[in-house]
Amino acid sequence: MVAWFPLALLALFFFAAITLIQKHLLNQGIHPIIFGLYLMGFSFIAFLIAAIFMKQSFAVPKSWVFWLAILGIIALLGNLAATYSFQKVPNAGYTQAIISASAIVVLVASIFLFNSEFSWLKVLGVMLTIIGVIIIGLK
Repeated sequence: MVAWFPLALLALFFFAAITLIQKHLLNQGIHPIIFGLYLMGFSFIAFLIAAIFMKQSFAVPKSWVFWLAILGIIALLGNLAATYSFQKVPNAGYTQAIISASAIVVLVASIFLFNSEFSWLKVLGVMLTIIGVIIIGLK
């Protein structure tokens, strides 16, 4: 088993927990923006504590600051879209499945941007994912 796989499985359960708690709080009436504010605020505090505990330098190359700022905007927009969708969807799994289809974009873009490996088996996996997302989107 490759080293990243157990970590990805662990992340799967953490992100599933986030989604389920998020849906619960949205059902209780928390506004999506307030949810995002608290989630990101507590996440920031946790990352800050982890960085201090692990003695990480806060310095980054100046060339990264632009991309980190762009990522902040993308994260805001993505999280708001997801949270509003979770608020409206009857089953949070529908939204989560569609969001998870971002793996298609990442897989294809990684081939061109990072010269990642290409295999027909992975293409089959992407096609099955697309079919699954279409099925979820049907009424």
